[in-house]
Amino acid sequence: MSMDQIKKSERTIQISDEVLRQVAALSIKDVTGVAGLVPEKSVSIANLGGAIAVELKILVTSGSRAAAVASRVQQVVKQSIQDMTGVTAVHVNVEISGIAQEEL
Repeated sequence: MSMDQIKKSERTIQISDEVLRQVAALSIKDVTGVAGLVPEKSVSIANLGGAIAVELKILVTSGSRAAAVASRVQQVVKQSIQDMTGVTAVHVNVEISGIAQEEL
């Protein structure tokens, strides 16, 4: 059979925003300096036509360098979403919403 006789099937896999939110939320649990997510609506997903933008609202632990924690969260979330779902997160915006004395 020659290559021109092989037809590729076009398949589409859809991953819900809820799954993407859960992946993002779970991925930051082990990031040093993250106390937790802000309760309710702490992870938002926006579809950008084949890629996504993620917005997270987090609490950092007291004594942590907020900018360094936010930067690490961005890296971890991008990589986790790509690895677990195959979806590209082109923007990961992190809002530091407060400081907690300990992890939640």
